[in-house]
Amino acid sequence: MPLSYADDFDRVLAASGPPAVFTLTADGELRLHADRTRDAWQRLAGGAAPPHEPCHCLLRDQATGWVQYALVTSPVLCASHPRADVWRYADEAEALAALARAGQPPVWRGDRL
Repeated sequence: MPLSYADDFDRVLAASGPPAVFTLTADGELRLHADRTRDAWQRLAGGAAPPHEPCHCLLRDQATGWVQYALVTSPVLCASHPRADVWRYADEAEALAALARAGQPPVWRGDRL
């Protein structure tokens, strides 16, 4: 079953708004992560609106190994991160299956999940 959104704002923004970064809430729902979106636009988009194309990613913090799922609605915005490894997957199901392999809590020190 696909992930749900925190509310209609997040669903509409993910489907047709400007590219953004969405992470999971404590309830397991996708919600806009405004700070990460702003950071990615400033670091990677160069002031221009990047193309809208959903990317299913896992982000692994390089210091702690903590892994989280992110829906990023442009490949430009998930090209790299200065403090995280960014792993892209073909779809949500593949990304979530990889996240499950990281365990609970999702901490992974090995190669790509």
